[in-house]
Amino acid sequence: MGNKIARIILGIVIIAAILAGVYVILPGRYKSPLTAWFQSNFNSNYNSVVGPIKDATVPKHKDKTFDSVMTAATTSPAWTIKEISVDDAGNGMYEVYADGYKCTVTFENENTSDSMVTHTNAHVQLVFRVNKNGTEITMGDKEVKAGEKAYPDEINVDTYTYKKTDDSTYYQKTLDFLAGQ
Repeated sequence: MGNKIARIILGIVIIAAILAGVYVILPGRYKSPLTAWFQSNFNSNYNSVVGPIKDATVPKHKDKTFDSVMTAATTSPAWTIKEISVDDAGNGMYEVYADGYKCTVTFENENTSDSMVTHTNAHVQLVFRVNKNGTEITMGDKEVKAGEKAYPDEINVDTYTYKKTDDSTYYQKTLDFLAGQ
């Protein structure tokens, strides 16, 4: 009897190792939605942190929420969180990631007026750095609420990173393009 139990436990361990290995090598467009599903079902802070960001509006586009923009402009959109400095009650600093795939982003090149910048079948990632204190979610000193605008700290398109503090216009142009879908 003890030998059977050992075999069952060994089988479970081997299956778990295989599943973990498959998860590690999955491409992002499959891994991000899977991670989002796990977080939404097993992380008690997920909805309270992600919800206000998803329902916030895109700057200069009052009628578009980040959730609707990512759903319309990308394939397999996924919202995930990373705990940066969080206490036992779930309060502290988080990074919220909105990942979408197979998006083509095009806007005018700011260096030359006769060309365009195009990212074809790109991975687009919006990164928000937020603080949670009880039920309040803040970015900097401003509370994030549904229907009010929020600014991602950075936007990653393929290998390019556009930060909200950059002098470049590509940050807002990327948001405008995503909202125009």
